[in-house]
Amino acid sequence: MSSKPSLRTFLLLFACAFAALAIACTAKSAATKKAGRCTAGNYVFCRCADRNEGTKLCNEDGETFGKCEPCETDENPELPEEEDPDPRPDRDAGDTDAPAPATCGDKIVQDGEDCDDGNKNNDDGCDDTCHLAGSDPLASRSCPGLDVHVWSKPVMLVSTTLGSSNTGQASPTCTGQVGNSTTGAAAQDRVFKVTAHKTGTMKVVTSDTNYDSFLYVTDNCSPGPQGQLSYLACVNGANGTGGETLLFPVTAGKSYSVLVDGAGISNQNGAFRVTFSMQ
Repeated sequence: MSSKPSLRTFLLLFACAFAALAIACTAKSAATKKAGRCTAGNYVFCRCADRNEGTKLCNEDGETFGKCEPCETDENPELPEEEDPDPRPDRDAGDTDAPAPATCGDKIVQDGEDCDDGNKNNDDGCDDTCHLAGSDPLASRSCPGLDVHVWSKPVMLVSTTLGSSNTGQASPTCTGQVGNSTTGAAAQDRVFKVTAHKTGTMKVVTSDTNYDSFLYVTDNCSPGPQGQLSYLACVNGANGTGGETLLFPVTAGKSYSVLVDGAGISNQNGAFRVTFSMQ
């Protein structure tokens, strides 16, 4: 009897091998499709816990992502999509148009920069890392003020009103809460041209002050004949030496002049720390 396999056996083995190959290919295709959560190198819409929006980079594995820039921090994590009550753009595979990284020194203020004057002078109000710096910036001595851009993170500067000018006086008189009424007509001041990059509420806080200060903000920094500046909001809450907190509504892209002034008599001048942030 011959031991050679019959034609029927050969065909059966061939059919089994073909079926196994087809199953393997199907499984591989399914696995590949499953792995395609996003396109590696593309950017996907994201939102942080504070409701600020950003983008995150799809990693090389096509499954995981980088940080939600520019808003994600340890204190402000990315908001999971399933916990987000607001609709999101349909960009599951990622957007190939990545936001341009900030380039300090190009005179274009971008996200993450407080300022960008294009020079290396670290004492003129804007340093070579595009953050506020310098205790006596020339631009802060008059209207419209030293450029300050507020994105998602607070912006801070340590300065002094000593050596500055007396730009103007608040009109009408700022009555304050428990502080004395004042216009700031006698004291020196510092002026900051603040641009918000988000519509909402701007918060300006002075701290480490060694004099009686007060704050006011205007959207028209053009003093009148007697130096009057009509303001949108003011605060003179501390009765004597102490910090102040000023809140006012802002529109994205619009600039406002914030004045750090002295309350009362002309000797109300001194050092302060000012912080700008969005609520």
